[in-house]
Amino acid sequence: MRKRPRQQRSSFTVEVILEATTQLLGAEGASLTTNGIAETAGVSVGSIYQYFGDKQAIFDELAARHLAAAEVRMVAALDAHPVESTDWPAVLHEVVAVAVEENSSHGRAHGRLRELASPGVVGELYAGFAQRLITRLIAYLVADGWTPADAEADLRLTLPALDAQIHQLAGSGLDDDELTERIAAYTEGALRGRRVD
Repeated sequence: MRKRPRQQRSSFTVEVILEATTQLLGAEGASLTTNGIAETAGVSVGSIYQYFGDKQAIFDELAARHLAAAEVRMVAALDAHPVESTDWPAVLHEVVAVAVEENSSHGRAHGRLRELASPGVVGELYAGFAQRLITRLIAYLVADGWTPADAEADLRLTLPALDAQIHQLAGSGLDDDELTERIAAYTEGALRGRRVD
């Protein structure tokens, strides 16, 4: 962002711009324009450029916020389900539920952000988020019988697949609970099939 809002009114303007962009991303993808964003947000194009250099900067801000919000909720879910008292399938279900809820209202738009946000911004943020999540989840798999190396390898394969499934299926007509159940059950089954006892 060119500058961070300091007053309530300017914060509201930024939020309106980001929400309008999210709505348009779902329908228009990369073809959306700053004029379209301004019109949808009910602000002037000048207001957009006051805070963002171009639409790329808006995509980057949206992606950063989306990942940050998801991480806060994932950490809270894991903190509420310690390794000692929670089995792996229950933790997997919680992680999938958070991801589904984070994407339920704008899943298609969030999926497109992966393509449209700057690779450096999204790549670094997502890689950091994924590594922190994997580090925490390894302990649950180890407690369920995996070796640490197998747990890490399987999680590195699983997280991108989960992410893709959720973004693809959000808005498919399945409600959040049903989508969570299906994705968690499929993932648990796939991982069980890979585990060597």
